[in-house]
Amino acid sequence: MEIGLHYPPLVGSSKDILQGMAGQRTELYQRMLKHLVEQAQYADDNGYYGFGFSEHHLNIEGITVSNNPAMLDLYIAAHTKHINVGELGFVLPAHDPLRVASDIAVLDQMSQGRAYAGFVRGIQERWLNTFGQHFSPALADNITDLKAHMQARTELFDESVAIIRKAFSCETFSFQGKYWQIPAPNLKWTGAPVTREVGKGVDEYDRLLEVGLAPRCYHNRMPTFFEPFAISTGQGEEAAARGSVPVIVATNPQVVQTYLRRAQEGWAKFGRTTRLGEGVGLIRYVLVADTDAEAQAMASDYVFEWLYWFDRWKFSGALAEEGEDPATITSSAQTLIDRSMLIAGSPATVCRQIEKLLSFAPVEYLWLFMQNESLPQTKLMRSLELMTTQVWPHFTDRIGKPRPTAHREK
Repeated sequence: MEIGLHYPPLVGSSKDILQGMAGQRTELYQRMLKHLVEQAQYADDNGYYGFGFSEHHLNIEGITVSNNPAMLDLYIAAHTKHINVGELGFVLPAHDPLRVASDIAVLDQMSQGRAYAGFVRGIQERWLNTFGQHFSPALADNITDLKAHMQARTELFDESVAIIRKAFSCETFSFQGKYWQIPAPNLKWTGAPVTREVGKGVDEYDRLLEVGLAPRCYHNRMPTFFEPFAISTGQGEEAAARGSVPVIVATNPQVVQTYLRRAQEGWAKFGRTTRLGEGVGLIRYVLVADTDAEAQAMASDYVFEWLYWFDRWKFSGALAEEGEDPATITSSAQTLIDRSMLIAGSPATVCRQIEKLLSFAPVEYLWLFMQNESLPQTKLMRSLELMTTQVWPHFTDRIGKPRPTAHREK
């Protein structure tokens, strides 16, 4: 099992954020970068799979300030040697997919084969509707016609994933969809004589037929793709069927088991035979302290981001039992603990909880929601140290030493 660290980054503690406009305070952002590097270097030295970020823009409040995850990834890559870097994930309906593919490829080249890539549909309407308005008018307004908005978002997502896969798989390619035509139709290319001589993709009349990334990924490899954090088991099957690792956020064991079976069916459609849980990820908060009482005392601060921010987008749906109305679920740290979204305690307690979790969710990737500024850095580093030395060795042999440099030249 691989263990990865996923950050929807906070620039400050709850106290900093509640003072207002924390997202625009340079001293908080610089402190965040310093702390992230310290955590990344520890993870790098101890064999963690990945270190990456969500994507959100315009968050002046100081919550999930990850407005350019590829640049944050590159910053982390520059300070580490082995760990993979990436995002969970790029919000594709708000982007030109060729630009996303180019960003991933450049990150992969600069990190010498350490990039992974996650793709999501997006939930935060403030920036998604603003950034995406030029790709579909339906994205500009999710109030008057929510059905059209959701349909456009899904269609744009599907086309974008297909384009990115083609860009990574082929020297040159074309694509014709509802939203994207690549290259633009009937385009006469001024550089055609040069392209004919030393490139590809033009016809005898200088019309552009195909395009290609430059550079492609490191040694033209295909990065691992992830698709988080859908509750819908159908989306998990769709992700696997196109070769992406779905990442489960649901907590109910029956829902998780259904998700695993649907993902297994998706991988079969992709042409890959998998055991149950192979090619699937799961995400949880994990907080380890020297004692159960200490972890309990820190729990509310640790999940401040969920309680104060994410819960407003009905993340409680991830906690629901089958048939349960998410609106009836109390929003508290104790609820997250009771429903196994937050695994907190001493090393022994966390080991018992992880063992129970993996008994019904034997996944290949376990992603940790990391709350980088929610607690003092010393406490966060202690939690990371305890889980590294006293928890993960019971469940995986990947943790405890640097990862091999399989993708990179010796």
